[in-house]
Amino acid sequence: MKHYLLTLCILFAAGMSLNSQDITINPGGEKNWFLHLESGIMYPSGTIKDNIAIRQNISSYYVNQSSDGEISSETAGFNLGLKCEYFLPRFNTGVSAGLRYTGYNSDISGYSASNADFFYLRYSMMSSDTKFARVINITETNNFISIPLEIRVVPIHYMDFGLFFKAGAEFSRFNIKKKTNINFQDESMEEYEDDILENITLPTNKNYSTLYGSIGVQYGMPNKTNYLFEIFLPSYYLSDNNFALTNVDYFQGFKFSVQIPLN
Repeated sequence: MKHYLLTLCILFAAGMSLNSQDITINPGGEKNWFLHLESGIMYPSGTIKDNIAIRQNISSYYVNQSSDGEISSETAGFNLGLKCEYFLPRFNTGVSAGLRYTGYNSDISGYSASNADFFYLRYSMMSSDTKFARVINITETNNFISIPLEIRVVPIHYMDFGLFFKAGAEFSRFNIKKKTNINFQDESMEEYEDDILENITLPTNKNYSTLYGSIGVQYGMPNKTNYLFEIFLPSYYLSDNNFALTNVDYFQGFKFSVQIPLN
């Protein structure tokens, strides 16, 4: 850990030294305004909610090269954003805010046996009467409009290349599209879809917020159009219960953006 902190300190000191060579590009530490156009991919990590009652004998453990069944869940997201950044070259730091559209798609799929492309979903249990539906997959869509707030530090900028660190948070009360669907093995079950969804899903949180950090590189001359690529460090959801099918804890991913000078 001590070696890790020492390496970071050396890199930061080297970055400040390299930036001092370029200070004549913008004497006096003038303030710059930039427009950022961004697009990214997110990979949340989580588990299927307990109220999604998949038949209990589903197992992913293999015996004699065969399996009783297997269930998998996956959630992925993408975002598009527009931000305005106020950058202070004297401190190699910028602060930005804007609007971001984020779309999530979740999917639960699996099979109950090696020769069956469906799993059993329990949707009713009254006394001794338990009802199951044969399901190929369950999908969920969530689309949020959020306000991101970010701070970006560029400790190293040499020639046309720069290294930056970013910390940010986003907040939303606008889920512009939320929909859950069941793909039944038996098409005749589709008329009961709404009733089954009402039994297996619970209301979700209208608020959506995240806290994230990233490390990235940028390419381009100072005060010209730059291209940025960044990788999300393990980042967290501040709001809970945003998804009907899964409990998500954190996410990772990457983002590409274009930085355009406004002055």
